[in-house]
Amino acid sequence: MRKPINIVLFLAITIFVGCSKETLKPSELINWVNDSENGLIQKQIINDFDFEVLYKPTDYVIALEGRTDQLTEEAYSELKSSVGEMQYLDLKIKSAAENTDALSGAIKSQDDYYERLDYFVTYAYQDIQLVQGEDTLSPLIYHFERTYGLTPYNTILLGFEKTESPGDRTLIIDDQVLGIGRVKFVFDEEKINETPTLKRI
Repeated sequence: MRKPINIVLFLAITIFVGCSKETLKPSELINWVNDSENGLIQKQIINDFDFEVLYKPTDYVIALEGRTDQLTEEAYSELKSSVGEMQYLDLKIKSAAENTDALSGAIKSQDDYYERLDYFVTYAYQDIQLVQGEDTLSPLIYHFERTYGLTPYNTILLGFEKTESPGDRTLIIDDQVLGIGRVKFVFDEEKINETPTLKRI
């Protein structure tokens, strides 16, 4: 009579182990997320503009903020509280043809440059959404980083509400100044859920 119970117990343990997530040190998790093969980086080139979007899971943000592989449980809890219940993404834009940032690429005059600057600093957040299942989310955090020509790209930091809706995450950008129109980046829910968790000491 014990054999069926042992089989059930073995199957339960196997399922539990198979479903448990891998745990990584902060530096290892950062490398894992930044590996494009893991599905959290999406890239597109449209009309000579190069777009790259990084979906940043909560533990990845904590790893960046913690800046140590010796992350204690207490430090983890404090950082998680400060990060909040948000979904974070980084959007990078560059002129692929000219290897320069989004403000300077393919402009005809300085007026074009300042028109783009004004748009990205002041208005672009209105044209960005994250669709998750049945939810369409507007950015709660939007920050356009000016590089002053020091890097060949501009970065936009985005933060959205974290919801319980199941489904992939689709970042939608309705561009108004680069002449490319609507751009979509889809992040597979399964890939997001497969992200390892942080190892704590």
